[in-house]
Amino acid sequence: MKLSKKLLKALNGQINMELASAYLYRAMSHDMKNLALHGYAKWLDKQYEEEREHAFKIISYVEDRDGVVDFDDIAGVGKHYGSPLDAAKDSLAHEEKVSAAIRDLFRLAREEGDIETELFLQWFITEQVEEEVNARDNVAGFEKAKDCEGLLYMFDAHLGGR
Repeated sequence: MKLSKKLLKALNGQINMELASAYLYRAMSHDMKNLALHGYAKWLDKQYEEEREHAFKIISYVEDRDGVVDFDDIAGVGKHYGSPLDAAKDSLAHEEKVSAAIRDLFRLAREEGDIETELFLQWFITEQVEEEVNARDNVAGFEKAKDCEGLLYMFDAHLGGR
């Protein structure tokens, strides 16, 4: 069964969002390296890899369903991060936005009667729960460490162990 035009367009939008997520995490990693927070930079690089994998999963799915992938422009990040807490807060907000987009995709698949896409998207729904938990944990860790350089470096080392 081919994807409906509406669902194909939405999946293409999600591919773009996942690639933009990778771009964001790579930019954050760069900024954390510049702050000598190499553990958090490593954590963010792992996020970069995961987001690329998410995009490739959707690309493969679209291809398997005889759809055409549109590789649209990826917007620039537009800012640099001067603190890990700022990056962590933006990461959490971004993951919440991605989660909402995945839920919208799932609802659309249900409206379209596309059971295959519903099933495919269940993995992403579960994955986004994990992504939000990790992002919230990072915000909490950096909030606790913000006034203590020793705690900051301990939390940074913890994140580097990912």
